[in-house]
Amino acid sequence: MNPIVDEVKKEYGRQVNFEFVEMDNKSGKDKATEHGIIGYPNILILDSSGKKFSLLRGVVVKQTIEKTLDQVLEKEAD
Repeated sequence: MNPIVDEVKKEYGRQVNFEFVEMDNKSGKDKATEHGIIGYPNILILDSSGKKFSLLRGVVVKQTIEKTLDQVLEKEAD
């Protein structure tokens, strides 16, 4: 993973399941295609039912990832 995602994972790891998908193999490509991802870097955020909540494309700052995770966690708490 990248250093920013590693930091976020340390902070949110008890609340959020993180999965790193390699797009260099068939299973990773299949998973990316399933969610409409055609390149990287991308961060796909799913809710607890597996439905796409947000797709962050390109390089994003830590605060953007945190804000998006906070939004999905708030939605899940309702």
